[in-house]
Amino acid sequence: MKTSKKILLLITVFTNLICMASNLEGGLLIKEIKVTKFPFEIAGKKIDKDGNPDLYFKFFENNKEKGESETIKNCQKNTTYTFSGKNLPFRVTKESDYILQLMDWDSDKGIGKNKDEVISKLALTYSSLITQFGVRNSYSLTDSATGVAVTIYVEHVDEETAAGEKIYIKYVKPIDQRFVAPKNKVMEGCGPIAAAMIMGYWQTEHGYNIMNPNDHFDGTEHPTQTILDFRDKADTKAWGDQEQSATRKMKMEDALAHFAKKANEATPNKAKLKVDMMWSIRRWDEKKSKLKKELREGSPVILLLKKMPPCLTGKWVNATKVFGDHYIVVVGFDDAKKTYYVMPGWKEANKSTSYGPEAHAERDLAHCECSYNEIKEADPSLIWIKR
Repeated sequence: MKTSKKILLLITVFTNLICMASNLEGGLLIKEIKVTKFPFEIAGKKIDKDGNPDLYFKFFENNKEKGESETIKNCQKNTTYTFSGKNLPFRVTKESDYILQLMDWDSDKGIGKNKDEVISKLALTYSSLITQFGVRNSYSLTDSATGVAVTIYVEHVDEETAAGEKIYIKYVKPIDQRFVAPKNKVMEGCGPIAAAMIMGYWQTEHGYNIMNPNDHFDGTEHPTQTILDFRDKADTKAWGDQEQSATRKMKMEDALAHFAKKANEATPNKAKLKVDMMWSIRRWDEKKSKLKKELREGSPVILLLKKMPPCLTGKWVNATKVFGDHYIVVVGFDDAKKTYYVMPGWKEANKSTSYGPEAHAERDLAHCECSYNEIKEADPSLIWIKR
């Protein structure tokens, strides 16, 4: 009788685990990965020539590479590192197999003999996590072959969210227009403001000396001198007695290319920056694909909108001063919500506050969300800096 009860209990537990795995929402998002233990040598050979590896993760779905995390350089012994950024959050669905591959990054991007080295491969599936550990906000995994130990921090999501794609580029500073000194009768212009947002990102997050050095730009203060320089290069001006300044898109591209060239000269050991554009005359499907591709690869994109969409409420729209031909910056998208995350240029914060979609959810003037259809109907041209 006791044996029968034990068997029944085991069957019940096993059935509950299966039901829990099958009835759960559609998957999970890996938001961060914390590495608590990693080797410095493999088979008696140093992983990195200076002894301290530069670590990052590659993500594979069904043996196909799907993205990677940020790189943390010069990792030290007895130290825990948390990885985020780039293609994190990373989505895990019920149907696929995944590998988290810990890598040692090399400065020559894997060219020649000095290739990025695989340190560890951690395999997982959604069902294996749920069956082994249950529904949790974090899961600890260990590679028995190398001793690598990680904790993944997750969010459980519904099927549509798990199957879709969600990209967000952090720390693009929201910048507002100010009046141009000394007369203070003309605004700096939405074009130079959008340009300053993306140039500031390439400076603070990727180390390119692209801003005017007199601004000492670190993502907190208004980059006045850089904006004035850009106005000059882009031939930004107001017509008549208007206070609003306008920047033609070809001049916008030329001015961005000028600053990218200066950044390449000032930081010669980094990958070269270049500027690209896609005009509004292209089909929306092409523009949408390109926009998502650049955001996926870590490049915030400037949009020049022909029409002002309903999502872009703010001081200029509310005051009936702006109807179209407005520059904004897109920093992310969410397929499940069919939403773009946008920096409209309505308000400046005194620090870098574009830290994630939650900033946009607050619906303050510095951040907003625009639907896919709203941006489509605005018929945008795309301009961006990339590596």
